[in-house]
Amino acid sequence: MIPKLIHELATAGEYPAARELAIAYLRKERDDSVVFLLSMIYTEENKYDKALECLENVIPSQVSNSIRVQMPVQKAKILYYLERAPEAEAILRSLPKKRKKDEAYMVDLGLYMTAQGKLNQTRKLLAPIADTNKRAAFNYGWHLLAEDKFQEGYKYIRRGAEFDLRVWGHEWILKQRYNIGVEYRWKPYEEVDTIAFYLEGGLGDGMIFVRYVEHYKKYCKTVKIFTPKELIPLLGSCGFENLYDHEDIVKTKWDKFVPAMSAPYFLGLNAPSEEVTFPYLKKKSNPVPEMNRVANGKKKICIRWKGSAQFEHEQFRSIPIEKMLGLEKFGQLFSVQLEDSDLPKNANVWDLSPIIKTWNDTYDIFEESDLIITSCTSTAHLAGAMGARVIVLPPMMAYITWETKDLKWYPDNVVVLQQMEYNSWDKTIDKLYEIMENWEW
Repeated sequence: MIPKLIHELATAGEYPAARELAIAYLRKERDDSVVFLLSMIYTEENKYDKALECLENVIPSQVSNSIRVQMPVQKAKILYYLERAPEAEAILRSLPKKRKKDEAYMVDLGLYMTAQGKLNQTRKLLAPIADTNKRAAFNYGWHLLAEDKFQEGYKYIRRGAEFDLRVWGHEWILKQRYNIGVEYRWKPYEEVDTIAFYLEGGLGDGMIFVRYVEHYKKYCKTVKIFTPKELIPLLGSCGFENLYDHEDIVKTKWDKFVPAMSAPYFLGLNAPSEEVTFPYLKKKSNPVPEMNRVANGKKKICIRWKGSAQFEHEQFRSIPIEKMLGLEKFGQLFSVQLEDSDLPKNANVWDLSPIIKTWNDTYDIFEESDLIITSCTSTAHLAGAMGARVIVLPPMMAYITWETKDLKWYPDNVVVLQQMEYNSWDKTIDKLYEIMENWEW
């Protein structure tokens, strides 16, 4: 009875309740199937060390055959998230030959290979199943975008927006919460009175895709922008009008909606910056006298080395702060790291987080700065969109805005220095210091 309830809670996404019930149950009963389930719960909660510990405590002879089949796949998944992709790949390659024909196996293997920079091998692996498997299609589209095949890549990326995959945008949220389905989605070249431009994804995605609002004004009288509330002050200061909180999409009138992360696909654009005027986030800035006082004539360099831990794959985007502290030789360092800061107390870095309350504050700081150096976070997109000079350090498996050949999402104010080695930032940081030695201020 209790194991069944734990399973039901986990299936419903009630992970904290499922976890606590499983732990309490295991204190009284030894049940390896529940230990395995607890491992999966910890994985969903991004607690990968605990997930691996649980999995390695499962005795294969004490669980069903279906669980035994899942165990190596689950271990590979955990190892991948623990930044041990070579081990994850090796586990999958060691499986019986008949399992290697399974499409789920190929998609997982492709993910672990991509993390290590084996892009050509992964593309060849996914291509034969990209038209029949949604997960494969989404990942394959990512590779096509990296090859500058913009519309073709987007065609496959769009599979990730479907309700049963939910890895691209928030159309599934519109359907689930508000019963707004594809029948209400704008069709290419359709002219209507009012378009609801719905910003999806994280805050960085909002800053990226709001660039396409101007494109849609030719197809309607009014564009209403539905955005995370955190972005409303910034967008308003930058001249965007008709701003609404996401929840207001069912409280105000509109004719058709545009899912922002797919806006360039529906517009038929062949490049991410086509007909985009930069900088498209521009406002009157307020001075930040604290920065000039602290810098005392030195160049002002803002740094951020990790993003929000709530996002999947965040561990790949985190750079050891110790490797960036030597940048002080080029100017005064200022930290704009808000979440989970592990800045050493004795570091010669001035912490600006106490004065950052809104994105307008971050904008003002960037306008005051001579350079921003950041990992792949929303701050990189703000800097790019406002025209600030920024060096972005994306991981080996980078976001679509950084993983391209010739098609650029931002102008030359953005320098992209991608991670050079799997699970190591050493060569990348060495290259960063080399760039800084020759930086033209």
